[in-house]
Amino acid sequence: MGSVIADIKKHIANNVELPPGYHVEYGGQFENQQRAMTRLTIIVPVVITLVFLILCLTFGSIGEALLIIINVPLALIGGILGLFLAGEYLSVPAAVGFIALFGIAVQNGVVLVSCI
Repeated sequence: MGSVIADIKKHIANNVELPPGYHVEYGGQFENQQRAMTRLTIIVPVVITLVFLILCLTFGSIGEALLIIINVPLALIGGILGLFLAGEYLSVPAAVGFIALFGIAVQNGVVLVSCI
């Protein structure tokens, strides 16, 4: 959707002269998506930090917590690669899927560290 809005903005800037006092606003689904992405860029790092702190308290070791939390960026790389191969874009539903993927990556790390 972002590329469509960029094309529309470019077209309006090149072809439409607005009278003084008028301006263009982009709302609806685009506005909701922008607001959701802004919230997610704040919430996700905070949550990952809290998960790291909980892992430190649970295992009593920063090293083991780091070993578990390092799975999150690796899962992110795999998720982005999957989106690219599927020809999809990063959308709000995809971002929610990434949050679930992060949870699974942390859970798998906890299981591996607990068993080793």
